[in-house]
Amino acid sequence: MKKIPSALQLGIRRGGLEIRQFARQRESVVFTLLFPVILLAIFGSVFKDTIAPGVTFSQYFVAGMIASGLVNTGFQALAITIPMEREVGALKRLRGTPMPASSYFIGKAILIFVSMVIQILCCLVSVLPSLVWICQQIRVNG
Repeated sequence: MKKIPSALQLGIRRGGLEIRQFARQRESVVFTLLFPVILLAIFGSVFKDTIAPGVTFSQYFVAGMIASGLVNTGFQALAITIPMEREVGALKRLRGTPMPASSYFIGKAILIFVSMVIQILCCLVSVLPSLVWICQQIRVNG
């Protein structure tokens, strides 16, 4: 006889499903993952000022874009998709299964965590030349 999976195991499986569903929505992927990078490129090219000695606006702006991207990712994944799933009846169909509600939210949390990590990596890779230059300056001056 097979053992019944726990809520955590079902949540991890649900997380994989959530990631696959997210990856199939091209608009959501581009807007969620690349929007901060696009804003960073636009504002970084427009503002060339130096905020502090050796710190340009675009270098300073990276932290803000990462933070706003994380907030955007969290709200988009939770505040927009859950009501949409309720509207199309997906949540009602899920309640008809033996899966606990906590597994659904574990899956959503996994999706948010994975998309936030990818988003941070995209922002950091887009400013990698600046980060290398900063490290070199610290090594030379430090």
